[in-house]
Amino acid sequence: MGEVWRLIIDSDGDGFYNMAKDEAIFSFYQKARIPTLRIYSWSHPFITLGYFQKSSKVLKIENLEKNKIEFTRRITGGFAILHFYEITYSLSLSCKDLNLPRKVKDSYFVLTSFILNFYKRLGIKNVRFAHNLSNSSKNTNFCFASFEPYDILIEGKKIGGNAQYRRRELIFQQGSIPLKLDFFLIEKLINVKRPLEAQGLSYFLNKDLDKEGLKHKLAQAFEEEFGIDLTLSSLDDEEKKETKRLMEEKYTQRFWKFKNEETLLVK
Repeated sequence: MGEVWRLIIDSDGDGFYNMAKDEAIFSFYQKARIPTLRIYSWSHPFITLGYFQKSSKVLKIENLEKNKIEFTRRITGGFAILHFYEITYSLSLSCKDLNLPRKVKDSYFVLTSFILNFYKRLGIKNVRFAHNLSNSSKNTNFCFASFEPYDILIEGKKIGGNAQYRRRELIFQQGSIPLKLDFFLIEKLINVKRPLEAQGLSYFLNKDLDKEGLKHKLAQAFEEEFGIDLTLSSLDDEEKKETKRLMEEKYTQRFWKFKNEETLLVK
């Protein structure tokens, strides 16, 4: 038996709730030191921005309002993502939990290795890290419009994205695994500055996908890759209260959504 971690698998959820719950779990880890893998999905289209992005420059706000699509900001870095037809994961852990390298870039290679395992278990063969094919650039707003060496490519196209937040040796990582990409809606809502060299999982498997089944396969790939025993769990009362607080007082609020853009707070 390997080390036991907590596994939380959620069904489709609201975007504000998803971000609040992720942060609540990470806050809980800082107290209890119980490493957690959470896997979840989205009930309707929703945009998350990277922590340092400016809403007014990245998003076509009027189009979001016309289409009644909400957005918020993540605590992790990176670029904007339109979530909907996807499964998403988050990890709350310390470097010691997986004996991770201290350098951020090196830790990405380790932490995303289970996703390569996941794709291979689905029968996809031509999957690899980008490595020296990196085309990272500040001249982009959308996550899938560029890639870093540790991003995952299938047939040369980026699939998904991953971003971290660190507090000393503690790591919180989020990752998106799109099942389908709605390119028309992406370009309608986000100021994309590059052609989208990306695809969703259904493109490579050429079939409809069982989202709930994929969540469990992703967890199995994690256990296999790291020799971890995942124990299915749920939030405790403290985490539930913190999720509710964060959703109401942070993620739905304009001060957070339009961070560092004070002039937009007056409407």
